[in-house]
Amino acid sequence: MSEQKKRDNDTVVLDVEKLRIHYGTPAGDVIAVSDISFQLYQGETLGLVGESGCGKSTTAYGILQLIQHPGYIVHGEIKVDDEDVLGMTEEELRKFRWTKLALIPQGAMNSLNPTMRIKDQIIDVIEAHEGKQKDKEALKERIFELFQTVGLPNRIYNMYPHELSGGMKQRVCIAMGIALNPSVVIADEATSALDVVVQRIVAQTLIKVKDMLGVSLIVIGHDMGLLAQIVDRIAVMYAGKMVEIAPVENVFADPLHPYTQLLIDSIPSIKERKPLKIVEGITHDPRNPPSGCIFRLRCQHAWDHCASVEPQPIQVADKHTVACHLYDEQFEERRANAFAATTNS
Repeated sequence: MSEQKKRDNDTVVLDVEKLRIHYGTPAGDVIAVSDISFQLYQGETLGLVGESGCGKSTTAYGILQLIQHPGYIVHGEIKVDDEDVLGMTEEELRKFRWTKLALIPQGAMNSLNPTMRIKDQIIDVIEAHEGKQKDKEALKERIFELFQTVGLPNRIYNMYPHELSGGMKQRVCIAMGIALNPSVVIADEATSALDVVVQRIVAQTLIKVKDMLGVSLIVIGHDMGLLAQIVDRIAVMYAGKMVEIAPVENVFADPLHPYTQLLIDSIPSIKERKPLKIVEGITHDPRNPPSGCIFRLRCQHAWDHCASVEPQPIQVADKHTVACHLYDEQFEERRANAFAATTNS
C-alpha cells in the first residue's frame, strides 16, 4: 500500500482504481463509469454526489459485482481490506457480500419481500452465510439487538413490509445490511423517497450505525445539504468521471471544480434570496464523449487546452483532489483570471 494511501495513520478499507463500466447497446457502448479512482478510509463516511445518470449507482453496483446485462466491467481494480473483489469466483462473492461488503438499496419497498415477515428476511440473510441457527431464542435476541441499533421497535418482528412506514422499511434494510458486521456499507439513495423529517431520521440512523459498529460508509445521494451533515468527505461525479474529492468543509467553503461550484450554488438558502444558478446546455451522448475535459461543453472557464487534453486528478490539499486544468501549475495566471471573472459576475 502506497504512502499516499496510508498517511496520517489512515487505513484504506476500500480501494477503487481505474474502474470502467459500459452498457452495451446496438448503437454502441454507453460509458457509465469512466476510469474512476478513490479510496474509503476506516470509519469514514464518504458522500457520492452528482446529477442523475452520472454513474453513482453504477459505481456502487460495480463495487458489489452486481452489474446486470448488458452492463459489464471493462477493467479496473477493487479491493476491500486488501482482498481483490474482481478476482473472486461467484461462490466467493456470495460469501463476501453481507460479511465484508453490504448494500442498503434504493427503494426499500421494492427490496423487501412482501410475502415474508421481517424476522424471516433477516434470518434468511444470517443463515445463508452462517448456516442453520439452532438456538432460536439467541437468534431472536440478535435480531432485537439489530432493531435497537437502528431505532426500530421489537413489535415489527412478526410484521410484513406493508405494515411498516417508509422510514421503518428503510431502517429494516439498514438492519439487514449490518446484520453480519461488514467492513463497508454502501447506502444507495437511502433517503430519496422519504419526506424531510424521515430523511433526517434515516440519516441519523446511518451515522449511529457507523459510530457503533465502526463500519465505513458510502452514502449516494443528490441532497448536498443533507450530505453535508453526515459525511466526512464528498466525491463529485459528472458523466461517469470523478471530478473532485474533498473533505466536506473544503467542498462547501472553497469548491474548486466548476461543476462542484454549480452544485453548491444550486442549494437554496433560507437566509437570502438569490437567483438559482443552472448549468447551461445538456450532457453529451454517453456513447460518444467529447475529447479533453468531460465538462468543457458546459463550463464557463473552458478554453482550447480543455478540448485537447483530459485533466488528471491534482492533489491540492490533504485528501482533496480535483480534475481541472485551472489547477495545473502552468495555468496559474488563467486560474486567477477565471476566478476574478467569476467574482465580478
